[in-house]
Amino acid sequence: MHPSVVVDASVWASLLMPPDSNHAASLSWSSRYVTAGGLIIVPEFMLVELAAALVRQTNQPTTVKQIVRGLYQGVLKIQPVDTNLLRVALDLAADLRLKGADAIYVALAHQLGVPLVSWDKEQLQRSSVLIEAYTPGNYPF
Repeated sequence: MHPSVVVDASVWASLLMPPDSNHAASLSWSSRYVTAGGLIIVPEFMLVELAAALVRQTNQPTTVKQIVRGLYQGVLKIQPVDTNLLRVALDLAADLRLKGADAIYVALAHQLGVPLVSWDKEQLQRSSVLIEAYTPGNYPF
């Protein structure tokens, strides 16, 4: 097992939305990973991305803000997005044809030398030439 991983918003959204088809797998993986001593790293903007996704699904802005703000006190390591990370993400977005946010997750995982965990199939496939990338369902324990 890797001691640290970057986890994107798709995993967090499924984890926090019980009706989501990936909820059980996300919950199981994150519980096992953290219990085994793993560290979850997210770029700070993920919290905004997550809030936007959750409020579109629930239409409960007050609840969503409370939940997402609570992640600041959780088991996450929140990584600031700096100019260097954005420059790497820019190159990766162009070179790997990644979406903007996807490129930031891949750039962070690459800079830190850790795997990426995501449900985004395109992101996983395109980033696999550069980093280790897994879904919660196929992460090697």
